[in-house]
Amino acid sequence: MSQQKPIKIKRGFVELEWGQVHYRTVGNGPTLVLLHKTYFSSRSFIRLMPLLAADFRVIALDIPGQGESDNPPMQWNIPQYAEAVFNVLDTLGIDKFYLVGNSTGAAIACEAAVISASRLKKLVLFGMPRWKDEASRAALRQSKLFYGPPDVKEDGSHYTTNWQRIKQLWSGYPPECFEIYFQEIMSRKDRTYEGIEAVLSYDEASRLPLISVPTLLMWAKDDTMFTPFIEDTTQLVSQVTTKVLNSNALMYLCDPELYTATLLEYLQSQD
Repeated sequence: MSQQKPIKIKRGFVELEWGQVHYRTVGNGPTLVLLHKTYFSSRSFIRLMPLLAADFRVIALDIPGQGESDNPPMQWNIPQYAEAVFNVLDTLGIDKFYLVGNSTGAAIACEAAVISASRLKKLVLFGMPRWKDEASRAALRQSKLFYGPPDVKEDGSHYTTNWQRIKQLWSGYPPECFEIYFQEIMSRKDRTYEGIEAVLSYDEASRLPLISVPTLLMWAKDDTMFTPFIEDTTQLVSQVTTKVLNSNALMYLCDPELYTATLLEYLQSQD
């Protein structure tokens, strides 16, 4: 009895005027683009992508300055990241597509929907970044855990520190989840935090009402940073569906089945 071959995720680079953008892709069908959060990359989707491959041509980008993509020439804002997404898809010959963004990727996806709504079939924002006030944005800039270059120790002890800090968070999940997460965290580079700065400088409250495409707002119940803004964010978007799921902010990695089921239910529904 023959065993089914594992689904192979392919990788590639797109050459743009300022540098290269790395991506992973798998599957056939309508195009579904995935955008990750800061300090991560398309690698964080590798448990999710095969589950979507039967229904979509899935393309997961490394946001410029993250993963294996080159740094932007300078600190970018969210509209510049969104334009880069369109530049990559233009190079790949893709016109219309579904777009899913997580955290920083959600802010980029939000802006993409505002500046070129005609190209998006549907939009999914998972953990859309929101901030109570300018003081809360300023406070995040003071956190070395989230902001600034990595703290690299000459003796390599930063590996042990990070390992011990995050290992306890992954109790009960498959070991490969922790391995992927740890690799992502340790790939942080000197300018990777610029993705955080772009989000902190983004006026999301004025941009969300400009979205004119059908939108799913997904939230993980344990994502306590952004769940307090569920009701407010929902009221800002016109064609909106809201889902609050019993999981955490990395559910696409640790619970890809639930994440996939939620995506498919929405993306394949007839609005």
